[in-house]
Amino acid sequence: MRRAIWLLLIVSAAVGIALLLRVAQGNVAILWPPYRVELSVNLALLLLAILFLLLHLLFVALSNALNLPGRVREYRDRRRRDKALEGLRDSLLAFFEGRFGRAERLARGALSDQALAGSAALIGARAAQKMRETERRDRWLESAKSVGEIGAARQTTVAEIALEEHRPADALAALDELGAGGARHLHAMRLALRARTQAEEWQQVLELVRLLERRDAIEAPHAQALRVRALRALFAGAGDDPELVKRVLDEVPAAERNIDEVALAAVRALARSRLHTVAARIVERALVKRFDADLVELWPELTGVPGRERLARAESWLQRWGDEPALLMALGRICAAEEIWGKAEEFLLRAERMRPDASTRALLAQLCERLGRPDDAARWYREATLAAYGDEMVRLSSTRSPALTAEEDRQNGTSVLPIPGP
Repeated sequence: MRRAIWLLLIVSAAVGIALLLRVAQGNVAILWPPYRVELSVNLALLLLAILFLLLHLLFVALSNALNLPGRVREYRDRRRRDKALEGLRDSLLAFFEGRFGRAERLARGALSDQALAGSAALIGARAAQKMRETERRDRWLESAKSVGEIGAARQTTVAEIALEEHRPADALAALDELGAGGARHLHAMRLALRARTQAEEWQQVLELVRLLERRDAIEAPHAQALRVRALRALFAGAGDDPELVKRVLDEVPAAERNIDEVALAAVRALARSRLHTVAARIVERALVKRFDADLVELWPELTGVPGRERLARAESWLQRWGDEPALLMALGRICAAEEIWGKAEEFLLRAERMRPDASTRALLAQLCERLGRPDDAARWYREATLAAYGDEMVRLSSTRSPALTAEEDRQNGTSVLPIPGP
């Protein structure tokens, strides 16, 4: 279509010029004494056009001749840039292919271009890191330090390498320097989360997890695992200091308190610090929605709550959740603490029938000792020992092989008659 339009324009111009030349009747006289030259207007215009074209070509040739050295330099620079760009591209491909030695060698060839030197240095540093060549890696990073345009990329690379080598302090220093230039991006926040986790700075881990969740930048299972790990560590680090445990608990949002692992860690910390009433409320709220055997096992330990109240609450759970072994064991322990011996034995026997493990039998043995029944206590201790070892129990003797038995009989002077065949 474009060619047709141009052809139409050229033909129209030719027709217009031909019509114009037909009406031009004048002459052009050139006087150069003693010469006189007369030309028609049409011929004069044609000569002028030819002269203009020749002068134009002459000036273009002179300009090209004068600019030839510069054009040669530009050509060489372009060739060098293209070669460096090709080397950088091949270096990236080799790096992702896992050919780290080749990637480092090709990256070295891309250093000739100043615009690509920083990127090549970072690729070389990552390749050297993969090969555990720390000295070469540090040299690459040092060479990248002089390129100002890649400062953020260099700090991110330094942080990633430090995290791979489990040096969280160095990673955090690089990320702090990166954050000094402005707001952190999501990848830097994820790196900071890894660094805080390695450094076991759990309060900062919680803050970063919540921030990344608000920006939908972390997977829910990973965030849940980190949150549980951090809160467990915070409750464990609080020890048995009631004020510290209470402060940690107050800083936990309500949604996070409902997590099973977090509730269990909180109850354990509260039990250690003798805050039994607060721990009991957490257990009661949790067991309204779901049955948690670990929380039920801690219920007898909350001695700050009156025994009869704990017993009544546990019996209501028994009606709601049925004969759960952990709940029956808890009821047996509470009854034993309240010296309700008959009910204690009944609950423990029911638990042992449902789950005949070592702990239940050991509780029955202790109960029998309290009741002055040493024979029953010894039997239950024996059963608990057998249940604890199971199939891996060390045996006093093992079955001898027939070959060994025959050899011993021959040494003792007895003979072994072969069994006749059919």
